[in-house]
Amino acid sequence: MPHHADETPLLPDGDSSNHPPSTRASTRPRPVTAPHFHPAAPELEHEDFSDDEDNPTESTSLLPSPATASLTSDGPITLPILKAEIFALFKLSWPVSLGYIISTSLGLTQIFAVGHLGTTELAAVALTTMLCNVTGYSLGIGMANALDSLCPQAYTGDKDPHALGKHLQRGIVVMAALCVPIAVLWFNAEKLLLLMGQNEEVAALSGQLARWAFIGCFPFMVNDCMKRYLQAQGIMKATMVTALIASLINMVLQYTLVWSRFSLGVMGAPIATSITYWTLPFLTGCYIKYIDGGAAWGGLSARDAFSIPHLRQFLALGLPSVIMTCSEWWAFEIVALAAGWLGNNELAAQTIALNTCSMTYVLPMGLSIAASTRIGNALGAVAPRTAKAGAMACVVLSVMLATVNFTAIFAVRNQWGWVWSSDPEVVKLVASILPLAAVFQVSDALGAASGGILRGCGRPEIGAYINLAGYYIIGLPISFIAAFKFDLDIAGLWLGLTVAIILVSATTLFIISRLDWKVEAARAGKRIQSSHVGEPAAAVAVEE
Repeated sequence: MPHHADETPLLPDGDSSNHPPSTRASTRPRPVTAPHFHPAAPELEHEDFSDDEDNPTESTSLLPSPATASLTSDGPITLPILKAEIFALFKLSWPVSLGYIISTSLGLTQIFAVGHLGTTELAAVALTTMLCNVTGYSLGIGMANALDSLCPQAYTGDKDPHALGKHLQRGIVVMAALCVPIAVLWFNAEKLLLLMGQNEEVAALSGQLARWAFIGCFPFMVNDCMKRYLQAQGIMKATMVTALIASLINMVLQYTLVWSRFSLGVMGAPIATSITYWTLPFLTGCYIKYIDGGAAWGGLSARDAFSIPHLRQFLALGLPSVIMTCSEWWAFEIVALAAGWLGNNELAAQTIALNTCSMTYVLPMGLSIAASTRIGNALGAVAPRTAKAGAMACVVLSVMLATVNFTAIFAVRNQWGWVWSSDPEVVKLVASILPLAAVFQVSDALGAASGGILRGCGRPEIGAYINLAGYYIIGLPISFIAAFKFDLDIAGLWLGLTVAIILVSATTLFIISRLDWKVEAARAGKRIQSSHVGEPAAAVAVEE
């Protein structure tokens, strides 16, 4: 077995692309003590569990035996440990945040390309985007969150060197199945929008756009799974690199299919975006094969991909993750629709405020993904104290990010509206709700952090229950009562959202503070072992 430290954080603290070629080209997965797994807390003592630490093989277990696992370690989380974990999380999170910032250009480029074609075309694209987000992409992203639990824990704890590849294949199978009901919805988008009372001309155009957008739905979801496969290995820069290349491709395609002499009109926009989405899994696949991350793949296997017990395990994590993701996402879409009932100026102000919060959320989101990776790796390596330190560091970093976001939004509240609109009424409305949006930032960052911690632990059901209660039992009723009964208008809508996110983040953090990290490490080990139930003995190389 590889060398295993007594609660030394044996986790990646950055992208592994800067490691020697021999490390990247290895046909075996990185063991827990591979070069890019170095301690974040060097003062913790090491325990030698075996003599084969310097010569790991594919049969070398990534998880120490139960007899020697450090489940009983109760050492304090000292300031040096916390500082080291903060630094490690920062190194993991910044490439992810930058990659998602670049990824947002795909949607913005489509809007810019269509914006000058006409008001009807722009309205149809905006309506189609909302429909696709609510009925498609949010479901896929939520389901893929299951990999944030399965892959990081398996990477450091599973005896199967190709466990991550198998999880990835099951994720792709689930995404393919998920695309069936999505296809039914998107190909009937016009009827759905008419039922919602939308303008007939806009609904008809949106229905056509949704059909073309569906072409890119499956590759988008596949790439989301591939990103998580890489992130579980501490390979964070891949998202940034592939998103940058894809954004350049998208700009060329948008110009060619919307504005050049080869223009297809407004239909060229979703076609260009769909083609771009198909390039994403291809680019990520090339990164895995030729740069880093291929050692954990292991090749295609229909038996592993379509294994019913393993798909059930995936869905057991994926379905609560869908609820956790969509309950919050859909709440904001409901508020956006409600803002439209108040008037065009209110809808414009809501759109500006929501886009502003989406921009600032990119940083906490990167931290959330880094936290799920690091905590999952720690629990898989049977290092509960490291996982706890990672959770504490994540909360500290989220408070720092929240402070920055709060200060920035509050400082520009009176001028920010002019960046988006020349209408004084809209600017006034934006200035009135940005203080609430600034307060919202604090809890939103903490909520993102707590969500990442729960995913790393494999406990998305906790977030699902809390989000449902916070947004739909408390938050949205407050929004509607404040906005329509007490005539607080758009500020009332944001009051409900702010109350909801404060309650959600506070409740989640309280539950996390009560977690027994030894129990969570044991749960992770049980999850890893259960993934091999029913497999033939030869399927997993285990050192006896």
